[in-house]
Amino acid sequence: GYAAAQGDDCVVLLSTELTEELLREGRARELVRLIQDRRKEMGCEYTDRILVGIETESDAIRTALESFADYIKGETLSVQIVSGVVEGTEAVEAKVDGEKLSLYVKVQ
Repeated sequence: GYAAAQGDDCVVLLSTELTEELLREGRARELVRLIQDRRKEMGCEYTDRILVGIETESDAIRTALESFADYIKGETLSVQIVSGVVEGTEAVEAKVDGEKLSLYVKVQ
C-alpha cells in the first residue's frame, strides 16, 4: 500500500491505496477524455458548447457523473449532461473502468 524513494538527503513515502473517491475521480477524468475525443471527431471548434448524454447501467459511472458533474462540464464546455439519449445524435459505445456506456454529444 506504499511506495518509497530515497535520495541523498531525504526519503519520500507515498500511500498507493486507491480510495473510492480516487476511483470516482479517475472515472470522471476518463469521461472527460471520451467526451473530448468525441468533440475532436465531430470537428468541434474550441469554443463550441455541447450537450452530453450518457446512457449506462453502471452505478459507478453514474456516481462519478454526479460527484464530478461541474468538473466534467467545465473541462468539456458542456452546457448540460443528461442521463440517456440526446435526440439527433449518434451513440458512441465505450467503456470506463470496464463498465459499458453510450455517449451522445450535440453541439448547441
